[in-house]
Amino acid sequence: MMKSVADAFSNLAMGIILTGMGCDGAEGMQAIYRRGGFTVGQDETSCTVYGMPRACAELSILSRVVPLSQIPAVILQATRYRKRA
Repeated sequence: MMKSVADAFSNLAMGIILTGMGCDGAEGMQAIYRRGGFTVGQDETSCTVYGMPRACAELSILSRVVPLSQIPAVILQATRYRKRA
């Protein structure tokens, strides 16, 4: 799915990788990153299992690494979300 997002949206794509075992998300995240998209990984401290974010960190394909609690704010900042008055 992430590879399709990267193909369709290029530098407008965003990928978020959260806690989990394995490295199956790294290939898709790498596709987003290589096309200039924004990639966010959950930090090790807030992960239950640091497998998937670690695989992305080791490939140096994360634009930002933040605790789980900060991911919504990072997404909103990246999309330049503004509350309506």
